[in-house]
Amino acid sequence: MSQEDRAVTPVVSTILMVALVVILAATTSVAFFTFTENINEPAPIVGDTTGEFEAGGELDQQLVRIKHIAGEDIAVEDLEIIVRVSGPSLDTEARLVDLPTDSFFSTAIDSSNIQGDDSIIDTRSSAPNQIIVPADSNMWTAGDTIQFRISVSGADFRDPPKGNNPKADQLEVIIVHTPSNAIISENTFRP
Repeated sequence: MSQEDRAVTPVVSTILMVALVVILAATTSVAFFTFTENINEPAPIVGDTTGEFEAGGELDQQLVRIKHIAGEDIAVEDLEIIVRVSGPSLDTEARLVDLPTDSFFSTAIDSSNIQGDDSIIDTRSSAPNQIIVPADSNMWTAGDTIQFRISVSGADFRDPPKGNNPKADQLEVIIVHTPSNAIISENTFRP
């Protein structure tokens, strides 16, 4: 075999190795850039919130209030509120979504804002049922309060419960920033 015939093999193998490296680099970069597109934006920093739950009270209203004490302002449309209720024979959850943000007159919760067990969120218009109090610039800012009612017919926290209402003994309220899917407030109440 001549010297010229043996030199072809190293050249072909070098070209194949370069082609293989280029293909692997292209595949890896596509996978990497696809992964980085799915990274969520960072969650806003909420320095502090306080929670209050009033079971009973005037007109047997079961009011939940979560007040933003310190931290960044958050657009109300970017919030989702998870409400979990448990008791001796009760374990259920509802989510408040698409929160009303237009004006003072459209801040009431209705059935279109509830996903899950809609029996635990009170949507009657006869008592306070606003999401942001006071209604302002569609932002949940320091000093603003999120407020809604728990229905006594879906989860009765009164002691003793009245009628055939299901007895409830624990309420968990979680506020989620939906663009980042991060929990920004979590409160558990045991009246």
